[in-house]
Amino acid sequence: MSTTTHETKYKASNTNKSKGTAFSTRAMVTISLLSALSYVLMLLESPPFIGFLRLELSDIPAIIGAFQFGPMAGLVIELIKNLIKGITATKTAGIGELANFIVSAAYVVPAAIIYRRMKNKYKSILSFGVATVCMTIAGFLMNYFVTIPLYATLYGGMENVLAAATVIPGIKDKFTLILLGITPFNLVKGIFLGVIGNYTYRFLKNRL
Repeated sequence: MSTTTHETKYKASNTNKSKGTAFSTRAMVTISLLSALSYVLMLLESPPFIGFLRLELSDIPAIIGAFQFGPMAGLVIELIKNLIKGITATKTAGIGELANFIVSAAYVVPAAIIYRRMKNKYKSILSFGVATVCMTIAGFLMNYFVTIPLYATLYGGMENVLAAATVIPGIKDKFTLILLGITPFNLVKGIFLGVIGNYTYRFLKNRL
């Protein structure tokens, strides 16, 4: 009796391990495909909002991966996307890719944590709402302390960075550039990604 019980437990254990391994392999393959898609989408640039700001869809695969497999999957997709772009196709000496990774991670990770933990019908609204706020705050801090100073160094001074944003009245220094230019852009981008990401994931979640 004890031998039979032991064999049954052993088989069950092996079955669980094989299922876990199969899921892990499937997840890694899917994450790899989503990373490649994210990179391709990052190359498809829209007309600039101001200067170096462009609205693009490369965060959608990261949202899908994070919602399906957890926040770490989304973080990995964002990292791979920006590493490949930084190595092969950067136009900003890696500054844009660094900023994109930080700001996108600040969006994807909170969105996935809330979406996966909440069980009510408002989880999409709350997850993308909080994610938009997190991305906006991260974008403000990242641009103020890191990105804009690096761009100023790369392009020969703050006046050259500000010249790209003259289309918006009231921009006269680094603070107003971020407040009047970059912050509204990130708010619009967060809402845009939330709408597209939500409906795309709903369509794909049973197919992944």
